[in-house]
Amino acid sequence: MFAALAGLALATALTGGAAQAAPPAGHDCITPSGANLNQIYGIKERIVSPPICLEVRAGERWVVLANSWTTAAGPDGAVYPAGYTPELPAPIDDFSAKFHIAKYVIDGGTDQERVVVAGPEALRTFVGADGLPFATFPSPALKPLRPGTHTFAVYVVMSAQHCDGLGVNVELNCLPAGLTEWFPQTPFEVVAKYGTPGRP
Repeated sequence: MFAALAGLALATALTGGAAQAAPPAGHDCITPSGANLNQIYGIKERIVSPPICLEVRAGERWVVLANSWTTAAGPDGAVYPAGYTPELPAPIDDFSAKFHIAKYVIDGGTDQERVVVAGPEALRTFVGADGLPFATFPSPALKPLRPGTHTFAVYVVMSAQHCDGLGVNVELNCLPAGLTEWFPQTPFEVVAKYGTPGRP
């Protein structure tokens, strides 16, 4: 099921997720608990990740990091809605196999709308402190934007229905084949000057 990205990032940090090279000073996206998302996910660009990081600098490339997808730890103990059978035994592998593309829509519905697409190469998987695996898919580095309020939304396309193995509710525990809104259109700010990094 969908899980808060900040919490999962912290869980990864607590379970010893491999830290990447630190981003430039003043660049980090920091959760309220102190987890550094740039280091955890190995992202050198400034991150937009609601609700904690919603500002980027004009002239800089940036990355969208939205919700992650959590699954049962493995086939043992996984539960599914009636009539559903996974293609692969481990739910996280099933999700990865069926993940086709992610679409990142910038300034949707405006004259400046831009759509960026990423394939399975964007997927990154981790294991949280609770022992449950999860996958996330940061956007590619996106082109700089002019100062002002902008928006982003994220969609995923699955090649077939996938269920997470954590419950039997199709609405909560499954993704349908085809296009699904992953994260709704959300505003963020592009500023010429920036205050405290990671804390708008």
